[in-house]
Amino acid sequence: MIRNLGEKYSPLYFLAALGFGGMSVFFFMLFMHVTPHPDTPMPTFESIWSAYNDGNAFLKASVWVGYVGMTIFLFMHFFLLIWNLREFFAFRKTSAYTQLRSSNAEVTLMAVPLTLGMSVNGIFVAMMAYVPGLWDIIQSFMPFALIMYGAVGALAIYYMTVYLKRVINAGFDFKANGGLNQLLAVFAMSMIAVGFAAPAAMGTNKWVVMIAIFGSLFFAAITVLLFLAFMPIGAASMMRYGLSLQNSATLWLTVPVTTLLGITFLRLRHGMNTLADLGPKGPVEHPKTTIFVLVVLAAAVMVQLTFLGLGHMVMRENGFYKQFVLSNETASPAAFTLICPGVALSVLSMFLLHVGIVQNNLIEKFSAPYYIAITLIATVAAITIWAMVTLFRNQLSRNSKIGSEQRA
Repeated sequence: MIRNLGEKYSPLYFLAALGFGGMSVFFFMLFMHVTPHPDTPMPTFESIWSAYNDGNAFLKASVWVGYVGMTIFLFMHFFLLIWNLREFFAFRKTSAYTQLRSSNAEVTLMAVPLTLGMSVNGIFVAMMAYVPGLWDIIQSFMPFALIMYGAVGALAIYYMTVYLKRVINAGFDFKANGGLNQLLAVFAMSMIAVGFAAPAAMGTNKWVVMIAIFGSLFFAAITVLLFLAFMPIGAASMMRYGLSLQNSATLWLTVPVTTLLGITFLRLRHGMNTLADLGPKGPVEHPKTTIFVLVVLAAAVMVQLTFLGLGHMVMRENGFYKQFVLSNETASPAAFTLICPGVALSVLSMFLLHVGIVQNNLIEKFSAPYYIAITLIATVAAITIWAMVTLFRNQLSRNSKIGSEQRA
């Protein structure tokens, strides 16, 4: 693997670590949605192995695939995270970093808190799947989760505040933008919003749940505000000066944002039910899902398919795939923007299938239509994994252009 990039490094390389971390979460979705866990809102080590011991062949295979996939991709996530942190701290000492802080590209720094947010999430799901008896003491970890996401959120706000102050005072270079690059900031804020929503969904202490809900809503509001500001800016830039070839993948950045906001909605819904149960009327029966939830999830997936279709059409025509994905002749960290949308579509589709469709009794679990839907989702994930491995080989391995230059 390439090392010591110096001025050739870009914070967008954090997206490589982010993609592998997101794929580990997708494999956790097999535990979350395929294996039963009636006593807890999240799967636990005990519920997973109970499903394996008592389940059919599909359940047994799902458990094995889930553990193998989650372990491999989580390891790669932290390996690439450590590599990125090392390269990033060295990059900060170069003149290229100073130049980045005075250009539109300063927004790429948002990839740092974005990836750290995924790291916290990865640690959490790994603990749920690997540690026996964790659920008995999980509530004691909730305050620490709030602190960790609060720290990541503070870093994101710092980077965003510095960037916005400079842009407002010095102006935005529309000509140099060439894409929807600024949506990376939206992506980062949505990652923190969904992170804060996790203690809201799983907490039982009213103060933890309230703080989590307020924190999640705060970053969700920032997410929406930045989207409403940056989406027109990016569109105006492309309409006037055209789409930059290497920034073509930014057309897909709305896809992971949609997934994170969709999951935030589900988690906050659960947290509000918890607060209702702690209210003066006491615990009441709450439906696991509703047709409204189905419509919200379906609408989110349709939005994703729209942006994916548009981006695919553009990237197929302008040669982005050929130059930045299939070839190792061009070094571009922006190519890693491609990974997260595939992961996001796979994860949200699992929620749509199970929370939106199966739990509303529109498709029976383990029926023929169910297996067809799972196969389609698995196909999207498989294509994403192929793209992930291909990009890693062509952009980060010693066989990449930078690797060849370092060996010369």
